[in-house]
Order: sequence, then C-alpha cells, then structure tokens
Amino acid sequence: MDIDTKRTPKEAEEILNFAKLSKDDLLPTSQALYFSRSNVHDNSFCFLQLSNELLKCVENHEPLVIKGCNNDDLVICSDTTTFHVTSSETSNNMLLVKPATMFEELKTQTEERVESIEVCGIFQIYLEAQVGKCSLHRLSEMLKNSVYKGPEYERHVDPDQLYTMQQLKNVVQASDAELLEALDSMDVIEIEGFVRELEFDYHFRVLSYMLKIIDENSWTISTVDYDVTCDSLKEIVPEAIIEALFKKYTSEFRIIDGARLFKYKPQEVCQIFARAILRSAAKFNLEEFLQAWQESVPEGIVTNEEMLYGIAIINRKSSPKVIWEFEEALLPDDINERLHMLFEAKDKWTVAEIAPYIKRLATNKLDVNALLAKYARASKVGGVKYYSAKHTS
Repeated sequence: MDIDTKRTPKEAEEILNFAKLSKDDLLPTSQALYFSRSNVHDNSFCFLQLSNELLKCVENHEPLVIKGCNNDDLVICSDTTTFHVTSSETSNNMLLVKPATMFEELKTQTEERVESIEVCGIFQIYLEAQVGKCSLHRLSEMLKNSVYKGPEYERHVDPDQLYTMQQLKNVVQASDAELLEALDSMDVIEIEGFVRELEFDYHFRVLSYMLKIIDENSWTISTVDYDVTCDSLKEIVPEAIIEALFKKYTSEFRIIDGARLFKYKPQEVCQIFARAILRSAAKFNLEEFLQAWQESVPEGIVTNEEMLYGIAIINRKSSPKVIWEFEEALLPDDINERLHMLFEAKDKWTVAEIAPYIKRLATNKLDVNALLAKYARASKVGGVKYYSAKHTS
C-alpha cells in the first residue's frame, strides 16, 4: 500500500474480523506498514546484534571504537573489552521502520487510531558482536623498528617508525586496558611522547647501574632513594628511562624526611637476571645455572624456580638436568599452535609451569584450567597432575 493512502480505524477493524480477532483483546492503536518509495534494499548500513556485554556498554554510555586497518577483521573495543564482529544470515526478513511507537507507550493510549509506519529497509544479513581475544601481533610489528638502544643511537632511528600511544590505540585491535596490560608485560617505555621497546642489553645495563647505586650508598633493596638514583645517573641515562624502570622493578615503600624510598620487586629483578644468563648459551646445566643465578642478584633477594615459569624450561629427565630460555612472548596466538610448541618443547607440564604460557589466551568463559581441559590431556604422576598433548603422532 502507498504511504499516501492512510488506513482508517474502520478498515483496521475489518481486517481484524477477517482474522477472527476481537478488538477488545488488542490495544486500541493499530500500526500499518508502508514500504518506502526509496530503495529498501540499500546496503550502505547494517543491523548489529548486541551481546549482553556490549549492550551494557551502550546502556552505560561507554565509548565504543572500531579499531584496526582496512584489511583487518572487524572488531569493536570498549575501554576494557574486545568484541569480534561476524556476519550472519537469516531466512526471515528484518524490517527497518520509522517512526515506531514501542509497546510500553502504546499501552498508555486509549483512543482508537491507526499509526502509519514506513518500512525503510529490508535485511537478511546482520552483524553479531561477541567478546573475544584481543590481537596484539601488530603491536610487536610496530615497535620492532624503533628499539631504544640508548641516546647515542637515536640518530639512526627513522622518525616515521615512531608511534605515540594514541596511534597504537587506533590500530592495535585491543581495548585500551588490554593494550596497557600487554605493554606492561613488555620491555617498553614512553620517551619524548613515543612508545619504544627497550633493547634487552641496554635495559639490563641500566638496571645494573641502578642496582649498583644500592651498594654505593649502603642501602638495602627496600630503602632505595629515587631522587639520588636519578641524580647519580643523569649524565649517562635519560631520566625517562630510569623512571620507567623504577615503575617496572620497584614499588614505593615509604617516605622519610621527604625522600621517596622504593623497594625492589624480587620477582621482576630475579627474572631479568635469569634472562640475561640464559641468553648467553643455548642450554645450561640446571645446578650450575641456579648457583650462578643466585650469585648474580643483589644481596637480600632470594631466587626460586617458580620465578622461571614463563621464561624458561627445565628438563629433569636428562642427565645432568638442564634449563634453557623459552619466553611466552615468542609463541603464536593460536591456542592449538601454542600448545603444540609447548608440548614439543616439554612433554608434561604442571598447571603452575604451563599457566604463564597460556593465561594470555584465557577468556571469561575459558580460564587456564578450562583451556587445558579442552585442548590437553591430564594425567597424574606421584599424585601430581600433569598435562600433555591431547593427540600424539
């Protein structure tokens, strides 16, 4: 029916009679649909079905951002969550109409009338958005060409390869919270407005300078003066680097006479010393490594093997027992590929050993234990639960 030809309440009642319906059982307002004269199959826009999580974001007026580059799969990010968007098809037609009075408002109307509703679009395809894992592969790609090696090497850096935090937020397919969490786990700093990855050797050298200040001033690892450290190293290390490493390796402990005293975090300090030793050879005798590792860390810090989870693998079946570097950051994002590499490197893992390698792939619905139950095989040896490859060739 043409939209210029309006139905009357009497015509609406006749239709009800044909359908053997009583108007007393219905609301007094009828709605008549009319197809628009314009193209109702216009595909310049599409319906998006909201998941419960995304609906809450909309209802709470949280910002939602489409992130990525032109050829990427579509994702929508809130401040804390990444939603993967996929296309679906329905056998039923979905109609886009205007204007449309909703049921709650219609219930308040008492006058018999016919409301004209224009059908502006007909759709069989719509989009679905579901909570998913963020994609961080582009982050490493963007940062690898501007690694910070020290002020003396800055003249060799291409300015076009430098990225601000906002530029990373625009194209890395992750929520702001997920991106910041990923950056916190990496050896990165923000210097002169750009996010830079720290070269490991330079990173370790500066931290060694910082730790040496402890001995020079007869401090303990829990009474480290930030201002004195910066002043002692200002001629050789930019303050932004010292500030970033203080944030990574210390926590503010107390304030005495206006001086901010910091405490070094044993876990973080022990791990970088372990990484420095492990990088010097393909494999180490475990006993010799553990001794060298303990001797290398500052006085007052005690190493333990749990600190190695996520950065190294220990083989206790060999003779002698050996250890080698095996960092989580180098593993693929696909869960099947990641587990394949893990079980190729070591056939049986405890939950504590393997958790640091897969926790980044966990979701609200599939935590570490659920991922292992789904993709690996459990067994017990001496009362200890181990996980191994689900299928062996």
